[in-house]
Amino acid sequence: MRIVKFREDEGILLLKLETLEDLWSAARIVFNGDLVKSRTFRKFKASEGDEGEMKEVMITVQVEKVELDKDAQRLRFTGRITEGRPLEYVTLGSYHTINAALDDMIEIRKERWPQYMMRVVKEAVSESKRARLGIIAIDDEKAQPALLLGYGIEFKSELYSRLSKRMSQKEFQEQQTRYFESVLRSMELMDVSTVIIAGPGFTKDELKRYLDDSGKAKRLSKKLMYMQISNAERSGVYELIRSDAVAELLKNEHIREEFVLMERFLGGLSSKRSRYGADDVGSAIDDYEADTIIVNDSVLPVAAIQALLAKAERRGIRVDVFNSGDEVGQQLHSFKDVACLV
Repeated sequence: MRIVKFREDEGILLLKLETLEDLWSAARIVFNGDLVKSRTFRKFKASEGDEGEMKEVMITVQVEKVELDKDAQRLRFTGRITEGRPLEYVTLGSYHTINAALDDMIEIRKERWPQYMMRVVKEAVSESKRARLGIIAIDDEKAQPALLLGYGIEFKSELYSRLSKRMSQKEFQEQQTRYFESVLRSMELMDVSTVIIAGPGFTKDELKRYLDDSGKAKRLSKKLMYMQISNAERSGVYELIRSDAVAELLKNEHIREEFVLMERFLGGLSSKRSRYGADDVGSAIDDYEADTIIVNDSVLPVAAIQALLAKAERRGIRVDVFNSGDEVGQQLHSFKDVACLV
């Protein structure tokens, strides 16, 4: 994501969308009532019976619905048209959907840009400049590839070894080679500079030996790291992200910060140094007790939450936005989606 223009006094932010994560980040910061402006296409009919033709126009809509289509890699903003040009192709007040795709520019207009929302934007900009981390959780039955992206963990399709103890030694070695080659192809497709290969047993060590002995580790052009985890499931990937062993690697990744903040929050529940729910968090803000607020992105459009966060920012309280679709966000959801550390 690239910030092309930001006029705080006018509430205008112009962004260029460069990755799928950028579409996701933009979806987090556009709410009902915001104005979104972009180039788009509308069907123009010169007369009643005319079939019409698509015309390129510049349109502003007052947003009523935001929808992210990951498969089509499009972000859709639906609402009534408030501005547009050329005027002959635009009907003010009618509904239109702006389809924002990669390499498009969108202008977002708000009455005010809160600091926490600009932090989401700046983190997305920073994330686009930083190498991402690839993960392979592996055992003798399957491998779970995953990518650590700016918006959380993206799990890829599992790879199955199809190994059996009933195989002869030769058949076993040939099938294991095919298995390792499928894992290698998965790593080659990862647009990252570092891949962590982790697992509970010896399969990761056998994979390392295969890649080293064949010379394919050097040709991979990625830094490979090998670590221990308890299983090759998705929970093993999350275990790896939480581990002290990768803390240094992930110190600049927002998801690591989410895990640390959630651990602090959970640790403070018994001592009443943690509060959750809009009412209790609001009381902590009023009493000047709140130090940091954590909130799920899914509730950012809620007016009561916006008022709560605005009050927090006026008092200099830090606000961290969690991805509601990630494991930590799901944990926070069980605590009413908003909490604070005191």
